[in-house]
Order: sequence, then structure tokens, then C-alpha cells
Amino acid sequence: MNQTSQTRAEMPQGANKVLDRRTVESSYSSLLNLLKEGMSVLDVGCGSGTITAGVAERVGVSGRVVGIDFSEHLIELAQKNHGYLSNLSFEVADINTYAAEQKFDLVIAARTLQWVNNPEEVVAQMLNLVKPGGMISILDYNHTKITWTPQPPQSMLDFYEAFLHWRKDAGYDNAIADNLSDIYKKLGLQLINVVEQHEASLSSEDSFKGDAKIWSVVAETRGKQVVKDGFISEETRLKAIQEYDAWIASDAQAMKLYLLAVEAVKP
Repeated sequence: MNQTSQTRAEMPQGANKVLDRRTVESSYSSLLNLLKEGMSVLDVGCGSGTITAGVAERVGVSGRVVGIDFSEHLIELAQKNHGYLSNLSFEVADINTYAAEQKFDLVIAARTLQWVNNPEEVVAQMLNLVKPGGMISILDYNHTKITWTPQPPQSMLDFYEAFLHWRKDAGYDNAIADNLSDIYKKLGLQLINVVEQHEASLSSEDSFKGDAKIWSVVAETRGKQVVKDGFISEETRLKAIQEYDAWIASDAQAMKLYLLAVEAVKP
């Protein structure tokens, strides 16, 4: 991962409130069919550890779960909030150079590959950490397939387009969800299974405002770097936040983020 890619992938302070809302049940439900008592699991890009903790609870005290992330402040949060689980540990580490004494039954990554500029190399490194006959599961987005009903204000559409250009400029794959299967095939994985995990929210649901607000949070946090790197003006960023929040409170009816979990077995 080059310096630009790694710098842009760093989670800004305050953005963890998006991560903290996620659980295995609500945000990575395809795992529920894979997790078994006593399994060893590695979570790559674990963030603040909410999903990782849920995994640890499901594999039980006879299991072993490790969460890694290169963000020190997120690992500190994970250890603070979930350190009470005896079968769970967290490490500050980069998957590109991470080595483990023992291989794992299952290696997962949730919404992590969208932030690397070398996805095939990262998947290959994840596979190196899987036992023969073990599994890999990667959950990620195709950001080009987001849908809002009705369309949000033009200021947010302008910000979102700039955000995708900013990501592409760093070498990130905005459509990584749809490209994972080809990466798996190239690496010789077997029994590839694609599970739709699209995040669909309706205004009639209690969680809608929190779900839809993800793009205000992105504009408030990562948006500052999008401005700093010259992809959009500060005026448009601030306008996008204000008008988008007003849209959520008044006209918004639905939002759908395109999300797939791609599973496979290591020969």
C-alpha cells in the first residue's frame, strides 16, 4: 500500500461512531452461518471491534478470535470496550506484513478491502493465514451502485462524486464487491458463494435517520481531506452536510447501499 493510499484509509477521529453502530447480526449476518463453537477467527481491519466481539461471543471460550487494524486509536477503543472477552485479542497491525504463529479456521474482513489499493495482494495474504480447508469471507461495497429515494440535494451528489474520485485517485476500487469473485477464482479458491447483504433503509424505520446520516458523517470527517486534496470546495462540503441533513428530516424515503459477502474455501 503506497503512502497516499494508507493516509487516506486512516479513520478520522470521530468517524468510529459509524463503526460502533455495527454488530454481527445487523451488519455481517452472513457470518452467522459460518461461525461454530471452538473456531479460530482473524478479523482484518477490525476497527473499534464491535463485529469482532460478536464473533468472539459466538465461537465461545473454546474459540480464539484476533482483530487487527493499523489504526492505533481504534485498537485502543476495541481493547477498552471489549477487553473483557477472554478469547479475544486486538493488535495494531497491517495485513500486508502481518504474521501469526497459528493459522485460522476463518479469516474475515468487513468493509476493509474498499480501503486498499492492492486488493488481490491483500486477499492472497489473508489466504496465507487460513488453514487448508478453512474459509475466507470478505464483506464490501460497490459504491457506484448506491441508490437514494428520492435523489438527495445536488450538493450531496456533488460531494459523493468528489468522494469517489478522491478514492479512485488513491487506487481504491469503488466496485470491489463485484470484483472479489474474480480475485478468488484467480487465487484458486473453491466453493465461492456470494451473499447479498445490501443495506436498505426506509424512512418508516427507527434506524433510518442514523443509517442515512452515514454520508453526513463521511462529509464531516473524511470530507475535510477530500477538500484538502483539492477534489471539492469547503463551501460545497458544508452545504452538502446542511442540505443532506435537511433532506433526511423532510423528503428522504429510502437509501440502499450495495453490499456483498463473498465466501470461499481454501483448498
